[in-house]
Amino acid sequence: MFGFIPTTDGGSFTKQLCSFLRENIETGALAPGLRLPPTRQAAQELRIARNIMVEVYEQLTAEGYLTTRVGSGTYISDGIQSRPLRSLPSSQISQTSRVPATKKKENWIDFDAGSPDLIHFPRRLWSKYVRDITNNDPDTVFDYSDVQGKIELRETISQYVYRVKGIRCSSDQIIVTSGTSEAFLLLAASFSDLLRTVYVEDPTIGFVADIFQKWKYNIHHVDVDHQGMIIDRIPVSESGGLIILTPSHQYPTGSILSIQRRQHAVRLAETAGHYLLEDDYNSEFRHKGNPIPPLQILAPTRVIYASTFSKTLSPALRIGYLIVPPELIQRILQTKMELNLTASGITQSVLTRFIEDGHYDRHILKMKAIYKKKRILLVEQCHRIFGDDAKILGDETGMHAQIVFRPDLYGEIDWQQIESFGVRLSTFDDYASSIGKHQGKVVLGYGNLTEEEITEGLWRIHRFLKSFKK
Repeated sequence: MFGFIPTTDGGSFTKQLCSFLRENIETGALAPGLRLPPTRQAAQELRIARNIMVEVYEQLTAEGYLTTRVGSGTYISDGIQSRPLRSLPSSQISQTSRVPATKKKENWIDFDAGSPDLIHFPRRLWSKYVRDITNNDPDTVFDYSDVQGKIELRETISQYVYRVKGIRCSSDQIIVTSGTSEAFLLLAASFSDLLRTVYVEDPTIGFVADIFQKWKYNIHHVDVDHQGMIIDRIPVSESGGLIILTPSHQYPTGSILSIQRRQHAVRLAETAGHYLLEDDYNSEFRHKGNPIPPLQILAPTRVIYASTFSKTLSPALRIGYLIVPPELIQRILQTKMELNLTASGITQSVLTRFIEDGHYDRHILKMKAIYKKKRILLVEQCHRIFGDDAKILGDETGMHAQIVFRPDLYGEIDWQQIESFGVRLSTFDDYASSIGKHQGKVVLGYGNLTEEEITEGLWRIHRFLKSFKK
């Protein structure tokens, strides 16, 4: 029938035949008004049971592709806009899509700064909690979760941030989110009738400005140096804005917002009516000295504190949280309800017990030692391989480092070509509002790389840079 040939891996016969007919109708191969063979005849041609053919015709009739005329037969429906069936030339098909995942992993070294060490995720322990909760908790565990987040998790987070970070807040101030991106989206939607100006660090992670631009905010990029955002570049005359900061470990520079600038930001917020959005994504992993105290402690009524478990545990969990000044709670919760944004209730229950039983603290301690060891290796190998041709800047925190290669030695480097050496990395230009201001600056994430991969990756970068050295 019309050249249909089933395959062994394309699903059920009914599904394959429906897809075949849909595609031929959409591409115009089967023209509107064409009469199809009766189900008995079509079934005989295809050597299948007639009930399968009846099911196919009924399905496509329900979808509007076919029309049945009593006493006449089944026809291709009118009014379906045809689209040409085009296949991409082989030259346009991504070569990486043809490479098996195992081969890609062996050949590529990806200095992705956003991924933690996934090998050490506590799989067995996490799975044990999941099984226990799904087997023994009430049926409500499978229902939609509280839009604000489970009270048990919010209370646990409240105790954790006080014990570890010194933040005093009630569980009512905590809103559980599906990560930082959703948190920023939620705030953008909540403040759309309250604030219209947003100040973002430059450079910074791209989605920050993108989210607020989608909501038509006025975005102002504020330069960052070795002490964090240069706060005095925010005009004193401006009022009613949102200042977004990563004060404990700026990304990608790795700088810490100095106490002078923290106090300046707080004064500016209090006098001009700004709110400060503190993105604390990995302050737990400070490798030298103690964690930097949150900005929230200086101004609990002006700072919205955002954090995530994506870096400390796994991005697949999709769990983060906001700590919100009391006067903003209802506004944000109302928006969250209207958008129907909830995080997985089962994951929240597992995370609650994981923290309460002390496993989270132990995991942080373990990973902190692992990341510190990797950073030390990265620094040592950089000195060994590049000598004085490269500098490592930024605070010793987290899972990434800022590397600056001397522009006077290498000139203008086309970093896109580095993939031909089997390396992926990000440059500062990838995070900057304007291109060309950060020559020679790259970000090397080492969280999800082995020590061998870090060393090999640096050697590949060295071989790549040799072609640019003056």
